[in-house]
Amino acid sequence: MKIFTPFSLYQKLLAGYLFLLFILIVPCVFSLYSIYKIEDTITTYFKRNLEISSSVEYAKNLVPSLEAEARRLVILHKGDSLKQVRQIIRNLQNKLSPEIAWDSQPLRKDLTQFQETVELLRKIIITYENKIDIQNQNDHGPSLSDEAREQEIKGLAFHLMRLLKRAEVIQKASLKNRSRQTAMVIRNVKNGTIILMLVAFIVALFVPWALYIYIKKPIRYLEKGTEAIGGGDFDHQIPVMTKDELGELAKSFNNMAKSLKELDTLKSDFIAVASHELKTPLAAMLEATRLLREPDIGKLNEQQTKLVEVLNTSMERFKALIEELLDLSKMQAGLLNLNKKTIPVTELVETVGYNVDTLLSAKNLKLLIENSDKNIKLSMDKKRMERVLLNLLDNAITFSPENSIIKIDVRKKTDRKHPFVQIAVIDTGPGIESHEHARVFEKFYQARTAPRQSGSGLGLTIARQIISAHGGKIWIESPPPNRLAITHQKGTAVFILLPL
Repeated sequence: MKIFTPFSLYQKLLAGYLFLLFILIVPCVFSLYSIYKIEDTITTYFKRNLEISSSVEYAKNLVPSLEAEARRLVILHKGDSLKQVRQIIRNLQNKLSPEIAWDSQPLRKDLTQFQETVELLRKIIITYENKIDIQNQNDHGPSLSDEAREQEIKGLAFHLMRLLKRAEVIQKASLKNRSRQTAMVIRNVKNGTIILMLVAFIVALFVPWALYIYIKKPIRYLEKGTEAIGGGDFDHQIPVMTKDELGELAKSFNNMAKSLKELDTLKSDFIAVASHELKTPLAAMLEATRLLREPDIGKLNEQQTKLVEVLNTSMERFKALIEELLDLSKMQAGLLNLNKKTIPVTELVETVGYNVDTLLSAKNLKLLIENSDKNIKLSMDKKRMERVLLNLLDNAITFSPENSIIKIDVRKKTDRKHPFVQIAVIDTGPGIESHEHARVFEKFYQARTAPRQSGSGLGLTIARQIISAHGGKIWIESPPPNRLAITHQKGTAVFILLPL
């Protein structure tokens, strides 16, 4: 196969394709053309007939729903029924347009009558659009005119079903007639074509097989290289076997692996440098501010004391930000090692609740813990899971008004025979807009509806990384579901789902 080496992959495939065309077209050109024309005609006809049949069947299923919802609308004046009826009418008008009856005048006439009947129904519905709000305010039951309208709707629905059944009869008769005409032509062409196609098929098998053998090997190397690099083995090299596009792709893969290895090394170096070069001087600065407040150094005046406190607070925040950035970098670099142990979920929740007791007392908040199964045990890194829950509770405390309630709900569930535990932290704060539910997990993002806080904006990002490392997921619902909400249509619920 060395003869193909100087050519590009495109040229090789083109040569094989042209050879296949020569083998297939020359002996079969007439037969294939005949088959093509017949097939095209049949396919088009049956496709359109299938479209008509499916549309008629679809309409037959919708008409009873249309009748029921329309009657419910005119009798009860329900707004949800108005929406349903509008949608059904739009569907019927779109699905059964007379234009789909492209070669059947009787069917076109039948579908025109169908659309006219649907239009009558739509006009009836229009008269009830302005009655819904009035009816909700002063409900005296259906009037005599409403009952008359109901009977009219029943009659129109019956007429619609009768038109649909007649459309089915017309369509079946047309299909039967066309089938008889095409069957005879197909038989005549098929018998002569089969022999020619068998011979051409046997010869044509050789060319794809030859190309497959030639291309298979470098593609296999590319597949294995992709798996190795995806698994973090950046030292893996793909052999360059050809000079065509596959060979260029192999070179690009090798260059990508080299770049990824350099980037991975750079990230690891950054984490190490940040750990030593930022944390060490910051610790010295914190110690210096602590010593400034010691009496042995000298007494500070009131203004100096305030400045030292501001400096200390800012450096503590800076220290926390550095630690969170380092943790996030480690997680994103895949350096997060979980120290998993099987512990009761109750123990985790109670420990976290005890740790935030002072924060709760400061705002006179009450923490409720609801546990559907106190025997739930979970394999987890307790320290990191405590960090996640502490962060969620800190957010809930921050945004909850004074003298309110915060709730932690723990329950065991089963989805498709796989058990899991769901932990939810629910507050009564201002809530989060729906378009921000996903964005609050982004780095440094804070919800617009919430007041600006002094936090780094990394808490939920780190929480998501920790939960993902445990094989779970975390999301927000605001307002919380009614079964969990503390105050109806108010607050935020953060859900954690972990496999058991």
